Amino acid sequence: MRIGSFNVEKNGKSSTLDKQTQVDFFINNCCTSDAWDADIVFLCEIHSAQIDNYRSNLADIYKHYTVHAFDGGYSNAYIVLVKSFEALQVCSQGSLFGLNRDLIAVEANGVKGYCGYVFLAHFKSGQSGLTRSQLKSCTALGGKWVATGDLNLEYENVGLLDTAGLAYQCWGGQQTQSKGGILDWVLASADVTVNVVDITGLGHIFDMSGPDHRPILFDVTG
Repeated sequence: MRIGSFNVEKNGKSSTLDKQTQVDFFINNCCTSDAWDADIVFLCEIHSAQIDNYRSNLADIYKHYTVHAFDGGYSNAYIVLVKSFEALQVCSQGSLFGLNRDLIAVEANGVKGYCGYVFLAHFKSGQSGLTRSQLKSCTALGGKWVATGDLNLEYENVGLLDTAGLAYQCWGGQQTQSKGGILDWVLASADVTVNVVDITGLGHIFDMSGPDHRPILFDVTG
C-alpha cells in the first residue's frame, strides 16, 4: 500500500504561485500518475479558512478518491484522500495531547498486502517530551501500524522514543524542512515492511521554497 504525505504550510489562493504549484504537482502525481499511484494522501497544516474549499475542490477533481477533512485550529487542518474502492476506513482518534488537532487513523484491510493501521498527524513542534508522548500514543491500539506526517521530531532522535518501532527517512539523508533537519519520516512497528519511493530526483521542485517541508512517499506491506 502506498502513502504520500506533505506539510503544505497553509497553502491557499493567497499563497505564492510557487507554493500552489508544488502542492498541486504533488497531489496530482499521487492521484493520477501510474508511477506514484498513492492509496492514501495526507496533507497537513492547511489554513482553517481553506479547509472546505480544499475538500470540495479535491473531491471534484479526483473522483476515485474519498476526501476527508479534519479541523485543527487556525492553521493546522488536515485533508486525507483515500482510494474509494479500497478497504480503507478513516477516523479521528481525538485530539493529540496538548494540541487542538487530531491524530487520524486509517485502518487498512488487505490493501496491496497491508493489514493494519496508518496514523497521520502534525505532531507537536520541538524536540520535546510532548512530541515523544504523542508518537507513543500511536501504538495504543496494538497490532501492525505505521505513523507519518510532520513528525516534528528529528529523525536522528528516534532513539529517544519510548515506543517500539523502526524509523525510515525518505530523502537520502537530506533535510525535509527549510530550517534544517529531517522532520518528515516514517515510524513503523517491527512487523511492517516499509519501502521508500525515491523522489529525491525532484529536489529541484520540492526545494522548500514554497511549502517549507518536503513531501514523502513510501510503500508498506505486512
